[in-house]
Amino acid sequence: MTMKKKFVLSVLLATMLLMNIAFVPVSAQTETSSVSSDVKQVTLTLDQQPGDLYIPTECKTIIDLSKTKVDKKSATARLSGTIDKNNLVTLEGVITLDGENEKVNLSGKAYQVFIGWDVPKGAKPIITKLSSGPISHIEGITETYATYGNLQNNISKIDNVTITRYEGATKMYATYVDLQDKEGKYKLHGEFYKDGTGGIVGKVMKNGVECDLGLLGLSKSLYENVNPTVSPASSSNFLDVPQRSQWEIYWYSPYNYTAASQACGEASAAMLQEYYTGQRPEIWNIWVACGSHAVTGNDLMSYFNSIGMGYIGLAKAWGTTPDYVNTCIGYVEAVVDMQHPMILQENSRWGTPHSVILRGYTSQYFILNDPNTLTGSNTMYWYHKDLSTFNFEDNVVKWVGGDDNHNTGLAALW
Repeated sequence: MTMKKKFVLSVLLATMLLMNIAFVPVSAQTETSSVSSDVKQVTLTLDQQPGDLYIPTECKTIIDLSKTKVDKKSATARLSGTIDKNNLVTLEGVITLDGENEKVNLSGKAYQVFIGWDVPKGAKPIITKLSSGPISHIEGITETYATYGNLQNNISKIDNVTITRYEGATKMYATYVDLQDKEGKYKLHGEFYKDGTGGIVGKVMKNGVECDLGLLGLSKSLYENVNPTVSPASSSNFLDVPQRSQWEIYWYSPYNYTAASQACGEASAAMLQEYYTGQRPEIWNIWVACGSHAVTGNDLMSYFNSIGMGYIGLAKAWGTTPDYVNTCIGYVEAVVDMQHPMILQENSRWGTPHSVILRGYTSQYFILNDPNTLTGSNTMYWYHKDLSTFNFEDNVVKWVGGDDNHNTGLAALW
């Protein structure tokens, strides 16, 4: 090959190489730009008001704050990071526990939750009578509260109920986020609302004991940048009951962590009240109206009667045979088919009474709205064999390990 040809070939190769080099950064820059556009910056400002750290003094963990001896200390935090298009959250910053700063790296997932209806001022009500369902499913259940008469009379009352919505009302949402660190020291749950108000509650290991942690503050950016959560299609029947969190008592005045930790019954009452009336009650007001303590079935009955909403206790002692369990499951399905959610008072997995809303079912489990959004579950399997630690058979029908003085089984409104 002549020197001239070699020179020309070298020039051509160099030109091609330069072109490729020129192309690569453009492609890479476009990809980087696309990725970065899917990642949003978020900040959690949790140091403008003191939060709470509860340290158990005579045990290693806190099951019931109202019955556990604790030292109460202050806590604050300031966290920042990102949320991506899949709602995956990565945060870093400082959490201050009793004056000691700890650098943290947290990660988890955020999700959007339907929490109620925004009703325009002066909106006209839309009243709809609920339809009847296949009440033949409930044959075989005869044991009810004596004061409420026989079951068929109760069902006829339930079937004669209306729900109220309002013209122009739109759904409201909150952003929830579950966070933890790689070491397993922090297990946290956060909630933030349209105005940015909210905070974080959870558990933190400190000096070998598990402590309760509450942080108050704002995160408008986390609320605004979460993508709508799409629920997968499934074979199920469920009612559109707004999710309320008992921790709302903590996020808003009077910022009462102890009350919030016990207000599952009041939060459940708020969910039912909004489902039937379309109006949004404050959980704190229900807490006060019910005597400022964890409610019993009688407390709820008195509250609903006081606001003109009837309350029926439908079953107390369920029985323990397999046939009885199946009968109870059929009964619940029938009431849901009539578009009635109900308060379910269960024996929680920790052996303490707990109130939730039962709002639907699938072929294997019930769908719940659990007001304890920190540790609760929104699914309850039917049988012991499906999930031995939390299921309808053990935790409701047989009430295994619980204090039966608090058990009112299922209750519905009319």
